[in-house]
Amino acid sequence: MRFLLAFVLTGFGVLGATVDVPVELARPARDWALFGVDLALPGFLANPATLGFAGDWRFDSTCSSLFGVGQVWAVSLVGPVVGGAATLLDSSGIGADLSYRVWAFQLGVGIPFGRVGIGGKARLLRPVAPKESWGWSVDLGFFWAGPIELGLVAESLFAASPYSGETWARDLSVAASLSYSFPRFFGALGLAFTDIFTVPTWAVAGEVDFGVLALRAGLRSTGLCVGGGVQFRGMVLDWVFTLHPDLPQSFRVSFGLRWP
Repeated sequence: MRFLLAFVLTGFGVLGATVDVPVELARPARDWALFGVDLALPGFLANPATLGFAGDWRFDSTCSSLFGVGQVWAVSLVGPVVGGAATLLDSSGIGADLSYRVWAFQLGVGIPFGRVGIGGKARLLRPVAPKESWGWSVDLGFFWAGPIELGLVAESLFAASPYSGETWARDLSVAASLSYSFPRFFGALGLAFTDIFTVPTWAVAGEVDFGVLALRAGLRSTGLCVGGGVQFRGMVLDWVFTLHPDLPQSFRVSFGLRWP
């Protein structure tokens, strides 16, 4: 079943290297809509270097239907300097002979030095079906909080794949974003190039935030994400649809809490 998921998510260009899939799926709905561009936005776990610029704490509980081949459940907690996430990717609902289940864990730390941020992230994979194993990797991130924000993540600088005969390939992703603000709304727009060494993909994404309501969209070389969110007194509900020309529609929803 892992190879079916790998074919669907990497063969169709949805995600990068096979081993990265469970880790990438930890993204809450907002982060997923801004996939790639979130590397150059403050306070996102995708690039640990941005954690030093997080303005508040964010807790998200996420579930997703994954193109008809699996289900995803994730929780994440991100705040100033530190962030972490846990994810379960499960395909057992398809059938016993196609069962695949894996846990993924992340822990990132980011330190700001003026406008520059440097961070590291440890990623741990724990496949439990059809065969138990362990794998790990270490990423390094950089962030520049200038008028145009820049992010870079060097992935799997040190790694051990949980799958026999398969390496956890080193990779590189870069992004740039521009934040804007007007009297009635604010937001960001950005461009990214992800998984440059394995499955090169470009992405353009942005959001418009009116306070109570936010609208988001992301266009990748292989599909379109559209979504939004509502918030009230520190409680947030975000959602996103992923539309792919060759795959069933995917839906992701997150309930979150925000506090200083």
